[in-house]
Amino acid sequence: MSWRPIARREFADVIEGRSMRAGMAFVAFVFVAGGYVAGGSPSGDVARYASQLSGLVPLVVTVFALLVGYRAIVADRAAGRLTLLLTLPHSRLDVLAGKFAARGTVVVGSILAGTVVGGWLVSYPFGTVDGATFLVYLGATLLFALALFAISLALSTLTASPRRATVGAFAVIVAVLFWRNLRGTFARVLDALGLATPAGGLPDWALFVYGAEPSLVYDRVVEGFVIGRDTGAFLGPDAPWYLGAEVAVVLLLAWFVGPLVGGYRRFRGTDL
Repeated sequence: MSWRPIARREFADVIEGRSMRAGMAFVAFVFVAGGYVAGGSPSGDVARYASQLSGLVPLVVTVFALLVGYRAIVADRAAGRLTLLLTLPHSRLDVLAGKFAARGTVVVGSILAGTVVGGWLVSYPFGTVDGATFLVYLGATLLFALALFAISLALSTLTASPRRATVGAFAVIVAVLFWRNLRGTFARVLDALGLATPAGGLPDWALFVYGAEPSLVYDRVVEGFVIGRDTGAFLGPDAPWYLGAEVAVVLLLAWFVGPLVGGYRRFRGTDL
């Protein structure tokens, strides 16, 4: 495979942009600021750090990962650079792998740098950081970011126009932002169909479908394995196993692998 030259060139082009560097700095700052706030408490630890950032990380990471990836391939395709690139000894898999490696490094590097500094701030001067729990939180956050990045890269392979890719990325951001507010709507629809619980809530199978949205899956992983929450519809003692944090890890992996495989299959068969 000759994806490495593509990755090196793509990485240099991406970090050259001032707006991209500003985005990387902002993402890192969010994680650092969370560590500063959590570390200021005598009870500061990784669980408090994760709780401190729970409302902000899904939004910030979603927007950043989508903005990094949604133009990765479609912009080159619209400008004719992709056709020129494929005349060289590169396959379409090389192109996708190079773009993924370069832009994925930007996403992962920003979060990794911010989280490591944030974790240090949690432990200084009053807090404590359990290494294993910190690695779980870091791994879950990176996997969530890569899942959203994979979705954005798939969008870039599925469309022939940068404008359509922009609309698709914006639609994903809006969906992530407002999905949590649709639980009541789902319950009312199922109630009208006679499928809701006697109390008018979502049955377990509907909770699984509703909770499969990436940011909700990420929340469940962090709450289950980092914060240690054991209450609520998903993590409570009466919840079925398929609503738990272990299955949420599998769903997060599926959100990462599925768009990449689907995007490549579409990209491989596209007439350029």
